[in-house]
Amino acid sequence: MHAIRAGLDRRLDDLALARPDLDRALALQRILLSRQIDLLDVIRTGGLPGVALPPRYVAAKLKGGVPALHGEPIPLPSALLAMSVREFCEQLAQGGAGEAAAAIGRALDARTLDAGALLSACFGRDQRRVRFMAAQHSLSPDLAWLAAELALAPFAYLLQQRALAAGDPVVAEAVRAWDRGCCPACGSWPAIIEDAAGHGLRCSFCAAQWRLSSYRCLYCGNDNERFITAAPNPEQPGRRLQLCGECGGYVKVLETGTPAEFPLVAIEDLASMDLDMVAMERKYLRPPLPEIRRRS
Repeated sequence: MHAIRAGLDRRLDDLALARPDLDRALALQRILLSRQIDLLDVIRTGGLPGVALPPRYVAAKLKGGVPALHGEPIPLPSALLAMSVREFCEQLAQGGAGEAAAAIGRALDARTLDAGALLSACFGRDQRRVRFMAAQHSLSPDLAWLAAELALAPFAYLLQQRALAAGDPVVAEAVRAWDRGCCPACGSWPAIIEDAAGHGLRCSFCAAQWRLSSYRCLYCGNDNERFITAAPNPEQPGRRLQLCGECGGYVKVLETGTPAEFPLVAIEDLASMDLDMVAMERKYLRPPLPEIRRRS
């Protein structure tokens, strides 16, 4: 963990010098990611649950268009993660989310919002269920999702490393053949694309890496003239946007060199927030997570 912590501090220190406008956001990111690194260490030391994910089974799921972890009865370390969700609510409240995040914390304390149900829905990538749960108590669904996702991400990262088993040739071949915009491990959209060719995707949740075989919209598959890559600042050609005129989706393309370790990809996402603002000003959005259906 020392190397990851050193990388976290080094990257945030560099960004603080280069982007003083992000000072408050970087301070919050340091707190959140430090806690995620702590969780990663605790979960790794305690061991993952005994989940049966044989390589040929995982490969068959991927071939059928189903992410490796989707629909699996995976027991969550609920006590640890519930405590972490509460901590993240407090940190978000202090970091700028204010009363909206504090209200989620109070609902968790009073058990009017069930932490286990929230974690289960978020782990299953069920945004509609989380929105329903939040609406029942007049809470912010986006903040409830974020707090749960922050707590779950280290667990999801370790699971995807096991499930995608890079050393197994059967799984490795299935991952190479996964030519979809959503993550082959958990089904999330990518946070960023990490290479100049625009094909190397990086999961926003479990940090898995995969590639598209062709230049097209990762959300709807459009590859006509209404799908473009633009560099908002010509002086920074390594920071671009893929914009789709068919579905209105966008994704950031960042030439990062060496892929960032988990959970440091979140820093690159934050550091490129100006690209999100450009895309949203042009009315482009990130779509809801895809619904996963097993092929018959």
